[in-house]
Amino acid sequence: MSSNSWLRIRERLKGSLPSHVFSSLVESTSCFENEESLELSFPDRFVKESFEEKCLTPMRSALKELAMESKKVSLSVLKPTVIRPEPNTISNLTLNPFDPKYTFETFVIGSSNQFAHAACQAVSKQPGQCYNPLFIFGGAGLGKTHLLRAIGYELHKNQSNLRILFLTSEAFTNELIQAIRVDRMRDFREKYRTGCDVLLLDDIHFLAGKERTQEEFFYTFNYLHESRKQIVITSDRYPKDIQGLENRLQTRFEWGLVADVQPPEVETRVAILKNKADEQNINLPDDVAHYIASHVTSNIRELEGSLHRLQMHASLNNSAISVELAQNTLRDLVPKIRHELTADGVLKLVALTFGLKITDLKSEKKARNLSEPRQICMYLLRKHLMMSYPDIGTFLGNRHHTTVLHGVNEIGARSKMDPELENNISKIEALFR
Repeated sequence: MSSNSWLRIRERLKGSLPSHVFSSLVESTSCFENEESLELSFPDRFVKESFEEKCLTPMRSALKELAMESKKVSLSVLKPTVIRPEPNTISNLTLNPFDPKYTFETFVIGSSNQFAHAACQAVSKQPGQCYNPLFIFGGAGLGKTHLLRAIGYELHKNQSNLRILFLTSEAFTNELIQAIRVDRMRDFREKYRTGCDVLLLDDIHFLAGKERTQEEFFYTFNYLHESRKQIVITSDRYPKDIQGLENRLQTRFEWGLVADVQPPEVETRVAILKNKADEQNINLPDDVAHYIASHVTSNIRELEGSLHRLQMHASLNNSAISVELAQNTLRDLVPKIRHELTADGVLKLVALTFGLKITDLKSEKKARNLSEPRQICMYLLRKHLMMSYPDIGTFLGNRHHTTVLHGVNEIGARSKMDPELENNISKIEALFR
C-alpha cells in the first residue's frame, strides 16, 4: 500500500533529483508505512542498489525536512510474478521474425560470417545458458537482422512457450517515450522485464546520446541478465566504438560474446546471388553471378539490388541475362572518379573500393576488414610511388617500417595466387590518372 508520507517524500525528491533519476528509480518504488518505519520495495536488485546510491541521501534529507527522521527505512526487492503464455503463442512481436525467408537454412555462410552464425545457432538451442548477451556487429546490409530473425524463428519452432520480444532500438525508444507521456512506465517495465524471456534488439547504436533511454535499458538489461533471460543485440560498431553510449552499457555488452560480421568474400557473394536468383526464379548464369560479385563488394543489399535491376532490364528488353547486359546495366557500379597518383590519391581509392573511412585505415584498429586494405595501400605506395618503408609507415599512422615491409611482401605474394585480391588491386590501379 502507498502512504501519504511516501507521497510527500516523493514530491520532495521530484524537486531535488534529475528527472530521469526520479522516473527510473522513484516512480517504480512501492512503499508500506507504519508508525515506526517506511518499507520500500523495488522491482529488481539493480534498481534497489541504484536507489541506495543516488536517492537514499536525498530521501533522508526529505525525511528531516518533513520531521520524519525518526522513521526507520528498509529496502527490499519484490519477487517478480511471471505469467507464462499458452502453448504455441508468442507475445509482442515487431518486424515478425518468423518469416521462413529468414532462417539459419537460408543464411549463406562464409568465412566472413560463420562465427556469428554459429553463435546465433548456439543461442537458439540454449537461450540464456550460453553467450549472454550475444552482441553482433558489422556494417549495414551484411545479415545481422537476418540472424536475429533466424533465432526467433528457431526458438518459436522448438520452444514456443518462450516470450520473445523482437524490435529495433528506435521502436524501444519510441515506446518508452509513449509510456512516459501517458504515465504507463510500470506496464513498460513489466513488458520488457517480467514479460520477456528472450530480447532480440536490432541497431543498439540508435541509443547513442539518448540518456533517458539508456538509463531505462540499463536496468532492463540487468534484470534480464540476472534472471538468465537471453539478450541478443546488433550494432554497426563494436561496443566501445559507439560514441555517446554509456561506459556501463558498453561494458555489459562485452559480458557474453561479441561476434563480427564482415563483408562477404567473392565466393560467398556468388552463392548469395545464386540463392536469391533461385528464390525468385531468375535464370542467372554463373559468369554473370561472378561479374556482379566481383564489382559489388560492400554488402548483401547492394548485391540483391543489382540482381533486381538486372532482371528488370532483361524483362523490359525481352532478353536473356548475360555478362554484356550486366556490363551495360550495372556500369555505374565501378567508380568513375579518377585520382592523381599521389599518396593521398592511393589512400582515397583504397578506402572507396572497400567502403572504409580514411581515418580507419590510418588508425590503430586491427579488425580483419581493415588489415588487408591497409596492406594493399602499403603495396601500392611502394609499387607506384617508390616511397620508403619508414615514410609509408609514417603516412599510415606512424607504423613501424617492419610492419610495412611485411604488408608489402604479403600482398605481393598473395596477389599472384588470389584472383580476388589481384582483381581488387587492378580495379584500384585502373582509376589512377
